[in-house]
Amino acid sequence: MTQTQFTLAVGGIDTDVGKSYVTGLLARYLGQLGHTVTTLKLVQTGCSGMSDDIQLHRQLMGQPLSDFDRDGTTCPYLFPFPASPLLAARMTGSSIEAAVLDQSLHTLRQRHQWLLVEGAGGLLVPLADDLLLLDYYASRHLPLLLVSTPRLGSINHTRLSLEAIKARNIPLLGLVYNLYGDHPREIVQDTLVECRKALADYGCAQRLIILADIRESSAAAWQVVVDAARDMTNGKN
Repeated sequence: MTQTQFTLAVGGIDTDVGKSYVTGLLARYLGQLGHTVTTLKLVQTGCSGMSDDIQLHRQLMGQPLSDFDRDGTTCPYLFPFPASPLLAARMTGSSIEAAVLDQSLHTLRQRHQWLLVEGAGGLLVPLADDLLLLDYYASRHLPLLLVSTPRLGSINHTRLSLEAIKARNIPLLGLVYNLYGDHPREIVQDTLVECRKALADYGCAQRLIILADIRESSAAAWQVVVDAARDMTNGKN
């Protein structure tokens, strides 16, 4: 591939914080810039047949399902029981192998300039007995875009996530503050202040992207993330 290839991870401070929407909307934005882009859902639980999250990504991107979607390359592990990836795999008598995830990474990188990798649940969920999601990201040198929310408990979860990211020397592309949902105005404003403070306390760049509308790719300043990924790839950050 002659063009520079960018692969980044999208992680959340917890489950159900909007990772799939963020992944799909950022992918849509990159497509609008003229880049070849796709998404990879490493593992999905509570689903069978076809990954719900991959289908959501394609819907947000305005694209049909690809051959890679249909053959499972973009979601190599799919389990029906809604639990941690480790438990969901055990309940089917199987296990998650890093080599299988790596093969999807390799295949999709060969065909796309940008690859967005979404995990399952929070950052420290177990994929296997000896592998946490965040450790997989770290070992594959993937910069991370972290998704947070103003729901109660998010300040604590955001700080714990940033601490885990820093401990593994994972480059942080930015923090997406997902406003979707009904949250008290006082908590929304206070959590925003605390998120900015947390970024500063952990020595992270103040790249805080406010996502006000999960239906529109133009509703957030995605270019900040794009520029950060380019700078990190080029060794500028």
